[in-house]
Amino acid sequence: MSLPSTAEVLIVGAGPTGVTLALALQREGCPGVVVVDGILQGENTSRAITLHAATMEAFELLGLAEQLDNEGTKVKKTIVWSGTNKIETTYFEPLSKYTKYNYINCVPQHVTERLLNQAAKERGISIYRPHKVVGIKPSTDDPKFTDVFFDTGHVLRARAVVGADGSRSKVRQLANVGWADPTGTVNANNKDDALSTMIIADVTATNPPPFPRDAINLILSTNNAVLWLALPGDPYPDKGVPKGETVFRVVCGIPAERGQPPHAPDAAYIQDLLDTWGPNNALPAGSPKTSISRVLWSSRFRTHSAIADSFFAQVPTLGDGTEEVKAEGGPVMLVGDAAHIHPPMGGQGMNLGIRDGVKLAPVLAEFVRVASANPSAPKAELEKPLQDWAEERRPKALTVIGLVKRLQGMLWVPHTTQYALGFIPYNAAWLRDSFLGLATKFEFFRVNGAYQVSGLGNP
Repeated sequence: MSLPSTAEVLIVGAGPTGVTLALALQREGCPGVVVVDGILQGENTSRAITLHAATMEAFELLGLAEQLDNEGTKVKKTIVWSGTNKIETTYFEPLSKYTKYNYINCVPQHVTERLLNQAAKERGISIYRPHKVVGIKPSTDDPKFTDVFFDTGHVLRARAVVGADGSRSKVRQLANVGWADPTGTVNANNKDDALSTMIIADVTATNPPPFPRDAINLILSTNNAVLWLALPGDPYPDKGVPKGETVFRVVCGIPAERGQPPHAPDAAYIQDLLDTWGPNNALPAGSPKTSISRVLWSSRFRTHSAIADSFFAQVPTLGDGTEEVKAEGGPVMLVGDAAHIHPPMGGQGMNLGIRDGVKLAPVLAEFVRVASANPSAPKAELEKPLQDWAEERRPKALTVIGLVKRLQGMLWVPHTTQYALGFIPYNAAWLRDSFLGLATKFEFFRVNGAYQVSGLGNP
């Protein structure tokens, strides 16, 4: 399928954020929306697994909430296991006073993407693959538009460009937008802690732990953490998993002394991690050993945070050295991982990106309507609502980054005896567990934690 030569809105990136934006723009009646992606469909990895209440409410606007609800498992709480000590840290049921989605909807990302792509196809939205953006500059025909260059040599003229192309966003780079951790730190602690590099995998297992199926289970042990969660339904029907056999999501930190994990960890590698830090650490002595049967998908990743200097940009135009650098062309907007990234604690990344798309759509659609009806209107006046959106949206991403760093800081504390003032012994992990054990006896603490991760207060 050949690319068109013009677009009102060009969305670069067809992950959950980009496709959600396209669907939301269509809902707003925005014409001329083109979506491109640099890779073939199905080549994205499946990291995210949670859809929070605020995101489900956003999908309800697009008529997709019921389908996604049917595909998922309703997770009602988060349980931290420190040794065999069970601590329920968040409890979602009481959120019913704020939303009908008083749970985490657990849906693997590849399932969410399948439903989004299916909706796009049914609603007449074309996604062009694989087409990689290699350059942008103000249009030679009209400086209010942007010419976008592709690796095939094709040039497309767009009124607005949206970078939804991930943390290594080419659009962000070409628009010369800065990208850095807002606090100047690598993560919540330091670059060598066990949670700065992690592996993630979907597996089948023999003797899986008898953990609650409606909970996210976090196993804390000496200087590390493991997440264990049962996935809903049959998420891998194409990989020979017998119908009804449970697939589990496993996430584990990799201490620096273990070196870099493999790109796609195999069963033996993951088994070694589980033997050291996994579910059996939370079970009574003599419990059957949990063993990995098959690895259906696995990957590794670094946990770091970064945010774009602005979610709104224009194309920088370089003069001959004597002229002032100008910013012309159409507006360039950044959403999803192209605008902000952070560690996976709390399952916030994909959720925030999806809500970026839904929130941007009405503002961007109105820009297209007004700009096309008033071609001689001042550029700055036309683009001000988009600038305002970007300025309002960026603090929400900063709030999420702060939340995730606090969660990571709570999970990773040294499980060793240290001395205050040189002679008062204390163990930071023991203090954390004691605090959580006491605080979570109060429903307010557990519900407040659930409200924060739900996104209801920061949509």
